[in-house]
Amino acid sequence: MNNTATRPPKWEEYYMRRLERLSFLLSIGALLSMFVFPVLAPCLLASMAIVFAVLSKGGNLRFSRLARLAVILGVIALVINVLFLCYSFVTMKAVLSDPEGRQQLSDILYRRYGMTLDELLSQIPWLE
Repeated sequence: MNNTATRPPKWEEYYMRRLERLSFLLSIGALLSMFVFPVLAPCLLASMAIVFAVLSKGGNLRFSRLARLAVILGVIALVINVLFLCYSFVTMKAVLSDPEGRQQLSDILYRRYGMTLDELLSQIPWLE
């Protein structure tokens, strides 16, 4: 009676497989969270996905297919997030430097929150 077909996996392999799955799920979560929490959540989830994918490699010389996919998706999520953040800063700088755009933003803020843009910016200490 040969029991090699149903032998349990080694503990190391078991934990490496779990880390692979976790890293893949985190990378998918990073991509999906870009639509809900655009900056903070994707950066954290993508970073954790990359770290767990590297940890899942263990003593092997190569990544598994799932871990490689998790690293690729995590890097894509980070790149998209950085591009989104840069675009947001460039757009905000363009709006604030244009007098007409600044006035429109000030009007929107006043209607919505009861403060003008200059009042809001005066409360930020490092902008003085």
